[in-house]
Order: sequence, then C-alpha cells, then structure tokens
Amino acid sequence: MQNKYDLTVVLKADLKDEGKEGFLKKLEKTVKVLGGTMGKTMDMGKKQLAYRIQNKAEGMYVNISLELPSNAVVELEKKLEVDADILRHLTVRV
Repeated sequence: MQNKYDLTVVLKADLKDEGKEGFLKKLEKTVKVLGGTMGKTMDMGKKQLAYRIQNKAEGMYVNISLELPSNAVVELEKKLEVDADILRHLTVRV
C-alpha cells in the first residue's frame, strides 16, 4: 500500500541550479527503485538558517510530495542522511 509523504530538504546554499537538479534526479531514481513515485516539487528558495549547520548560514529549501510504501521510508531516510549536499531533511506522512 502506498502512503503519501511530504519531504522537505535543506540543501547547501552554494549549490548551483545544476546541483539541485542533479539531486532531484538522483532522488527520483531512488524513489522509483524503492517502489514509489515523486509528485509535485516546490522550490522554496534560499533562506537564512536560524542557526549554523555544518558552518553554513543559508540553505536552499525544497519540498517534494512522495508516494511510497511504508517500509521504503526507512531506506529513503538512510540514503538522505549520507548525501553530502543535504544539511537537513524532514519526512512527514500526510
């Protein structure tokens, strides 16, 4: 059974547009391998962080709608944690 999730990712602000697009393509491949689909992607832009993360003061926020099997979320979280371009991420079931 597929569940709907909202994934919000804070990427490093010094990434170029190609880096962000590369991340989204890589994420889409990962989601497909896990048996899910990617929905709407909303670029929320570059914002000041409330506190420094990995010595960075700004981050690029991206919100992505996903449909995944519930057991695939753990695998996705593991892959997001090791990605060097991600400062923080949050996955919420909708």
